[in-house]
Amino acid sequence: MPGMGYVAFGAQVLLCVTFAVAAVAKLRDLAGFRESLDRLLPLAHTLPAGTRMTAAAVVPVAELTIAALLVVPGAATIGTVAALLMTVGFTAVVGLALRRGDRAPCRCFGASERRLGPQHLVRNVLLTVFAALGLAGGATEPAGLLVAGFAGVVGALLVVWADDIAGLFGPGPAYRR
Repeated sequence: MPGMGYVAFGAQVLLCVTFAVAAVAKLRDLAGFRESLDRLLPLAHTLPAGTRMTAAAVVPVAELTIAALLVVPGAATIGTVAALLMTVGFTAVVGLALRRGDRAPCRCFGASERRLGPQHLVRNVLLTVFAALGLAGGATEPAGLLVAGFAGVVGALLVVWADDIAGLFGPGPAYRR
């Protein structure tokens, strides 16, 4: 299908920026991210604290690895498949937490008091769709890649700031409780 190469490239840029920002944010507040994992993964609290901190560090390292793979020529497909698997996992964790009624703060992009909600599930499903689109291929021209790359960066920023954007249109501070 004509143009799918641009869609794939834009999706890969979106994933690269999103995973890189998420990883850096988690590493900046690793203890906070570990606390959110303790709430989101019911059996996590049964592990020793050191093991939980190591497990929490694995997620941002994996995200950085995926971001790096997405920019290396010849490795983007591997990075996209890894992103697809990771987003499916994130979607499952959020879906199960919501099903249990867990409204822990979402620390996907660092320190935040915004409670986990359906919008996080939708965001993760959309990221999974973008990962699937990132596997599409096709012929491309440099000018089109520039536009697709720019669209990917803009899309990633919308993903990263989705909670803040939603806060502009949602109820006041009580919504965050």
